[in-house]
Amino acid sequence: MDCTFQTDAGRFNYRVGAIITSDLGLLVVSNSKEPYFYSVGGRVKLHETADEAIEREVFEETGKRIKQKKLGFFHENFFTSALTNERYHELCLYYYIELSDKLVSSSSRNEFGAQEQLLWLSLGELQDADIRPAFLKKITNEKKESVQHLIQKK
Repeated sequence: MDCTFQTDAGRFNYRVGAIITSDLGLLVVSNSKEPYFYSVGGRVKLHETADEAIEREVFEETGKRIKQKKLGFFHENFFTSALTNERYHELCLYYYIELSDKLVSSSSRNEFGAQEQLLWLSLGELQDADIRPAFLKKITNEKKESVQHLIQKK
């Protein structure tokens, strides 16, 4: 059971996200229903730690195991989905991830059944890309030493 619930006021999500970089850039996901890019990741399951969730999500979406991980961001995100028009209150832990071996490309399906494609955006392409959350536009190959707390309200 995913850590998400819906109320009359909106939906709450508890998620994890993967910041996967290489000499190719940042690994992002796109799908046919949403006109923007986002990170590999997904909802944490009830009684699952965030560390366990990121391991599961990365494997489900890339087919690769994690070689190394480091918590990078605690992100509080408040937004309205253009797809469902739901108001969201979302907590997401973003991890810097190093994969066990190189990933060329991959595909999966999201919760709405849309086909997802994984692709690499060069770090130079990030500024012009519609990527969410927006702080991912500033990602580099350099990992911060401390966890950053970010709040985004729309």
